[in-house]
Amino acid sequence: MIDLIIVALYLISLLIVGIYTRSRKAGFKGFTLVKNKDYKHGKLILVATIFASSIGGGTTFGISEKAFAGNIAHSYGLFLAIPIDILIAIYIIPRLIKHYGAETIGDIMFTYYGKAGRAVGGLAALLVSIGFVAAQISVSARIFEYILQIDYVQGVIISYGIVIVYTTVGGFRSVLFTNQMQFFAMLLAIPIISIFGLYQLGISEFLQKIPPEKVIITGNDDLIKTTISAFLGFIVMNLFPTFIQRALIDKDPNQTAKAIYLKSVIYAIFLVFITINGLIAFVTYPEIKPSLALPYLIDHIIPVGIQGVVIAGLLAAVMSTADSDLNVTSITLVKDFFKPIFNLSDQNKMLLVARITNIVVGSLAIFIALCFTSVVDLVIFIAGFWAPIILVPLVFGLYNIVIPKFAMVFTSFAGGGSFFLWEYFMATPNNLKSVFVGTVVNLMLFMMFVFIKNLSYRSP
Repeated sequence: MIDLIIVALYLISLLIVGIYTRSRKAGFKGFTLVKNKDYKHGKLILVATIFASSIGGGTTFGISEKAFAGNIAHSYGLFLAIPIDILIAIYIIPRLIKHYGAETIGDIMFTYYGKAGRAVGGLAALLVSIGFVAAQISVSARIFEYILQIDYVQGVIISYGIVIVYTTVGGFRSVLFTNQMQFFAMLLAIPIISIFGLYQLGISEFLQKIPPEKVIITGNDDLIKTTISAFLGFIVMNLFPTFIQRALIDKDPNQTAKAIYLKSVIYAIFLVFITINGLIAFVTYPEIKPSLALPYLIDHIIPVGIQGVVIAGLLAAVMSTADSDLNVTSITLVKDFFKPIFNLSDQNKMLLVARITNIVVGSLAIFIALCFTSVVDLVIFIAGFWAPIILVPLVFGLYNIVIPKFAMVFTSFAGGGSFFLWEYFMATPNNLKSVFVGTVVNLMLFMMFVFIKNLSYRSP
């Protein structure tokens, strides 16, 4: 009972913070943008919101699940992919910041490819954001159903009802401030699970009981292949709409870059604890289903009272990603689709449409969550709606390397098509990830059109 009270108090606090910090600026602009002057202690909020939007159920639950079921290849893959974030901070952020004030990915792509760029960029952002909301809902279901013993539907309605309320009322500014609260909840929860698990087992016994094939990469062909496959998939799973939205909060690229550096350090430490949690669950309860590894572990080793704190932290992880993607989805639909199609210009009407859209999308995303059993696989699959379609023209566009509009549309759909074909015919744990294959196809075709364009310019 006390754990339910703690979780309830956390959810109520989240709702209060979200509503209280809502944007006071009227119209759609107030719903979408946060400027430097809108918040104090900007460094902390920037680190917190970038971290909170990048850590969701796919990381907290999914990586633990993979460590339990097979090996820690996905953890190795994520560690190896961390330098990509550093490269983004160094080479992409200074270029991206020239779009300071942009409300959507479509706004950025419109600069380089006009209406075609807005449509393709908006579609990719829309699909990936809705998918990520669904992924977080699937994780929330496990938390409520297996830890709190609350019916799946009731648990999802309660938690995501709160998210929908404050994102609908407060827009991006509410998401930003609730992310700060969720950041601290996550940092507290995940290490607590590891500490109690290691205390119960003993560190020496824990290390002795871990099967070598799960963690030792030397001479382990299966672990090596899966690690490489995971790494190649993860290196193109970045620059998502939620990250770009946050990267454009601060006009100073140096501040954003520093926030990314700090976030990467915290993320690496966080990832160690997440992996340990999966291994503790395997050593302690090897007979349970992998998808229940973390919920079962929490239910059996965390004392009453502290369990409520841990559950609040896990909910923070999934809800921080969900509220970010919900916000991006509603803004994208209004700005990149409804506005040009229906010629919307009135700020108050656009705000009303954004709020209605936020409610509808948040409600529909629940159904998508029922289609996958592994949350990591779901997240990687969802990424296929982003990187193979828009990542290549977006990054090259930031460096003013563009191709004809028809060519951009062709390469985007070719990348997306390649992703689906590889996912359907070739996807296995050791094979290259479909998201990587689709992105490479897009890149190759894009470079071909760049070569043709340059060749035509040089011709007499």
